[in-house]
Amino acid sequence: MLKALKMKSLKKNLTKILIALALTVGLLWGTDFGAFRAIGGPKDLWSLSADELQGKYVTAEIYFIYDWYAYTESTNSSTNRSTVTEKEYIIATQDAFLGVAVPSSMIRDADKVLDDSMDYYYGEIDDLTRSITVTGTIRRMDAETTDFYHKVIGYDGMSNADRAIYQPLVLKVNCLGRTPEGLTWIMTIGAACSFIYMLWILIAVLSGAYQKSIKAYCRSSESPAIVMEELEQFYRDTEPVGGVRVGRWILFESKGKDILLDTNNAVWAYLHTVNHTTNGIPTGKTFGVVLRTRDRKKYEISMKSEAAAREVLDTIARDMPRTVLGYTPKLERFYNQRFQDFLRLPDDAALRAEVFGQ
Repeated sequence: MLKALKMKSLKKNLTKILIALALTVGLLWGTDFGAFRAIGGPKDLWSLSADELQGKYVTAEIYFIYDWYAYTESTNSSTNRSTVTEKEYIIATQDAFLGVAVPSSMIRDADKVLDDSMDYYYGEIDDLTRSITVTGTIRRMDAETTDFYHKVIGYDGMSNADRAIYQPLVLKVNCLGRTPEGLTWIMTIGAACSFIYMLWILIAVLSGAYQKSIKAYCRSSESPAIVMEELEQFYRDTEPVGGVRVGRWILFESKGKDILLDTNNAVWAYLHTVNHTTNGIPTGKTFGVVLRTRDRKKYEISMKSEAAAREVLDTIARDMPRTVLGYTPKLERFYNQRFQDFLRLPDDAALRAEVFGQ
């Protein structure tokens, strides 16, 4: 029985598990698994060879910039004014050239380093004293950016040996993986939460947490093993009605959990209908059976249709004759305010007349 109920719980939760798994992988993939690149911190750019550059999370202090080749603008639709949000420059490592894309906050300093680099190259200054320190991820340039890069370096006129030195790669400053560092961490946290949620569901399913009520019932009995055997027999021999098994016990699912009760613990059952609307327009109804117990608990059993709910109530009426059926506000007051009187309703004609007007 428990094994069958676990499999049933797994099937019911499989969509949630798969969605959580897809969300976990999707969020991590969206950052190009950037958080994993941050493990151990950024690598020193100057320590990497040309064939090690792509995809690396690096840091570098840049003293020399050869040129710039592209920039990105953002235009304010209300003022029609454009602002440069990113600018890309050419730098060199120990055996390759590549780009570095700096955000707007660093463009002025990068331009000063570029000016100093040109002055040093033409012998107008003797030393390079200005630098910028950058940290980010080296990614492959897109086709449009590669075209700008190639035009600036004169790629078409180069020999194959020279072309190999100019890598179509760009160090995206403040990016961790495919996305900006802050967004990468937000997405990674989201992926971690989704993964934890998936694990929580799996552990709950495999550990039998959704059958906690059944286990607790058996543990509270004098002979748990014997009771479990009797429950197994009850489960095999009792045909479910609307997903509810009624006999010596009543077994049903409420809010995703399997609930087991002694039939004498159930004291009140009634149909529950919810009308759904969208923007004031009726869009449908959902039905269920509400079961109230001697220990003042309330369980809601979802049903596929009103007919299924009424069939369950008919079964309860037949096999659990001491359970009060139907709902009225007066019954609600009796249950909440005069509970002992409520328990006497099946046996007390005067009380029934008071409640039902009989």
